[in-house]
Amino acid sequence: GVAFFLLYLHCLHLRSCVAPIGSKMETESPEPQEEQPSPHEPFSLKILSTVQVHRSLNGLRHNDHLRYRQYCSRRLRRLYVAMRFKHGKKHFKQATFPENFNDPKWIFIPLVQTERAWAFGVQLKADNAAAAAFNARWRHHSERKFAKACKYAEHLESVCKAHCDQRTQLEAEAYAAFMAGVWLVERESWAEAKTKLARCKKLCEHFILAADQAEASALREHLQELGPMLRECRYNLGEAEEEEEGLSKVAASGKDVRGDMTYRGHAVSIPSEKIRSKVMMCLESAKALQADVDSENRGPAPTEKYGEISVDFGEALKDIHGEMIAAGADADTAEWRTAEAFIREVSLCLSAERNLMLLRSHLTKLDDTEDVNTIDSRRNCRPEEGMRFCELIKDDLAALAELPESTPELEDRLATYKKAILDYRCLYLALCHTALGKLLEAAALLDMLTGRIEEAGDTDPGPLPRLEGLFQHIQQQLPSRVARWRCRVLVLLAKSKKSKKNETEEPSAEDTQPKAKQDLLATFPPKFRDIPCKPLLFDLAFPCIEPPDLEAILPKKQEGKGRQAVAAVAGALGGLGSRLGGWMGRK
Repeated sequence: GVAFFLLYLHCLHLRSCVAPIGSKMETESPEPQEEQPSPHEPFSLKILSTVQVHRSLNGLRHNDHLRYRQYCSRRLRRLYVAMRFKHGKKHFKQATFPENFNDPKWIFIPLVQTERAWAFGVQLKADNAAAAAFNARWRHHSERKFAKACKYAEHLESVCKAHCDQRTQLEAEAYAAFMAGVWLVERESWAEAKTKLARCKKLCEHFILAADQAEASALREHLQELGPMLRECRYNLGEAEEEEEGLSKVAASGKDVRGDMTYRGHAVSIPSEKIRSKVMMCLESAKALQADVDSENRGPAPTEKYGEISVDFGEALKDIHGEMIAAGADADTAEWRTAEAFIREVSLCLSAERNLMLLRSHLTKLDDTEDVNTIDSRRNCRPEEGMRFCELIKDDLAALAELPESTPELEDRLATYKKAILDYRCLYLALCHTALGKLLEAAALLDMLTGRIEEAGDTDPGPLPRLEGLFQHIQQQLPSRVARWRCRVLVLLAKSKKSKKNETEEPSAEDTQPKAKQDLLATFPPKFRDIPCKPLLFDLAFPCIEPPDLEAILPKKQEGKGRQAVAAVAGALGGLGSRLGGWMGRK
């Protein structure tokens, strides 16, 4: 029995040794190689403008950093779930961020992590400043959060360098420099903080030159946040304020002047021959269009040609912005900045010229109209369209005023143009009130406009010769138009007052007599009048009906009392008899 037991143990040992080998041989197969994600096009993400928009929408408009931090936590959780980037269910286990991916959502993970840590640090700093006593632990905690935000921003910069285009890489660099500057300011490392913040400011100013209006406003808000920190660094370092360089310094090295390529006294030189040829073609098309407009005088404006030329100028601006981004903020982009400002000015002048042509054609239709209340006049000329044209021209003039290197002469001329457009807008507003029947408001606006308009005289072409002739033409005709419509509105107002007075007076006998001509004329819909109420019907026969005599049918009151007494006596005797019968029946 012992020998058999030892043999059994030996067999079990052999089986345990042989089974793994066999299973390994059975399952041994060439390991499948991990699927490498296919190469993708460089991702494009506007980091600074995206961050600024999300901050304003989630609490930072009211300096509520707690709400913004909670929003970042929720969004980060949603990104983890969507990308399946989990860190363990019960026990935390750091997941590795992938090096290769095809989904641009991975870029948002380090971005939101940075924003959450930064918001937490600012929240702790604000709470510590509002507390009754200074708390050193809160200060160290906020400093650690800023350091973590700086670390996440560096991770974001490295990811963008591997997967994003040139512009996104520069924006990630500016964002990382901002986070590093905030952390260094908190540590009171003023020299290093100033370097980082100055780098961020330089990159933001570089992006503003190659950005549209909405993105440029977001970048300017970011620059406003950098201003106090830079001043604090300079104050602690004992340095003076730095002067901003304008185009007068950077564009002084203009090489040549090619035709009309001058921008407010500075020569425009475009380094790229391809872009220069495209810009010259656009300028030639603009000259030909201006010649056609001058020959047509008051004819219909070729608005389609304006649209085509605006598209060409937009493509040229995109090419210049691409060259500026590719050159980087460290390169000398003075020539590109001057060329970009020049093309933007010409494009805005073309847009304003197109809108002025539309306004002039609308004014021509308005001159042929005598009453804006009729259906035919509303169909041909609506005052609301004129107000829209005035708003578009005003926006173009505001954009021209925002361009760099503005001179006092240009500012005065733009102010004159804006005043003329506002006067026309006031005229159209009065016409809108007239169409709605608000004659008092229309008369008040026209009286005010009569006192503020001035006679336009002959002036020199000025810095914007393309717009000078059009503005002078519409400004010369403004006083006559205002006087004409003021008289018409006053006549309508007097007629309305007279009609109201006639309605309040009692009609005479002659007015009440029917007339054949008045019977043929009728207004629709008719006016409201008082009508008699529906009459009440009364039954006149009801008082003549005699009621029936019911005294014979109703019982008399005395007989009723006797019967009640007899019933009471009978009841008493019956009760007494029942009692006596019961007593006598007992044994």
